[in-house]
Amino acid sequence: MKWHVLGVGAIGGLFACRLQAGGCDVTLLSRHDGSPTRQLIMAGDPDTPHHFEQELTLGQAQDRTDAPIVHLLVCTKAWAVEDALRAITHRLSTESTVVILCNGMISAKRIAPAINGARLVWATTTAGCRRDETGRLIPSGAGETHLGAHLPTGQAPGWFSGWEGGVPNCQWEREIRSTLLAKLAINAVINPLTAIHRVTNGALLTAPLAEDTERLTREVQTLLRAGGADQIAEALPARVTEVCSQTAKNHSSMRVDVEQGRPTEIEAIAGWLLSEWVDEPPPSPFLRHLYTTIG
Repeated sequence: MKWHVLGVGAIGGLFACRLQAGGCDVTLLSRHDGSPTRQLIMAGDPDTPHHFEQELTLGQAQDRTDAPIVHLLVCTKAWAVEDALRAITHRLSTESTVVILCNGMISAKRIAPAINGARLVWATTTAGCRRDETGRLIPSGAGETHLGAHLPTGQAPGWFSGWEGGVPNCQWEREIRSTLLAKLAINAVINPLTAIHRVTNGALLTAPLAEDTERLTREVQTLLRAGGADQIAEALPARVTEVCSQTAKNHSSMRVDVEQGRPTEIEAIAGWLLSEWVDEPPPSPFLRHLYTTIG
């Protein structure tokens, strides 16, 4: 099974390695590096007894080629998905499958012209990964990964076997929207706070930031309940604690983007909750303050 991966940051690199481990032939898409291959080094946390290091060589292709792409995994930032897809639209067709794995909610209508009739699949993961100072990929916990078709289908497609073989705790969802919403809610708490305070995820569970975490969690719960997502709201405090604990040493992608002066995914996360989730959202002063400040 051949997969192309577009957007090889920490998470994109992690899933490229995982797909290769599952027996897939993985090619990285790049606009800049003309070398035919690229090395990704996956390593365990050196501060734990589970340290390991594995170097993987993956093929690399320039976007300008006309060769068809059958299976595509997109791991770019939410705000960059549309433009990134446009660069390879000519390589996609109704025979293609496009899996989008990124933070936040993306409009299927907006990206439809860029995927050229391809089947659209949404993915979400709680897996964490960071790059250390040498560029090695350091996973933090296996996490859970869920995929589901934009137009709900009952059975997982044949290509999903490669994901099951290489991606831990990977499931096919008949209806993916609620899973995407649950992940969005977690991101709406963790990402803005770590970006504003310039802290790792684990710091949100300790004084003095634990109070901010609880306050923001309550606001996001209220928003969720306003749209009828009561079960997701109820589970949110425990899920935030779990993710912060499992990725305690990680710097959220939003924090990294803020520190490096890059655009963030605040619009696809907090902005979507505040303006797209319900017609008349309840007051959410803390979330709105973070949204305005970061945006």
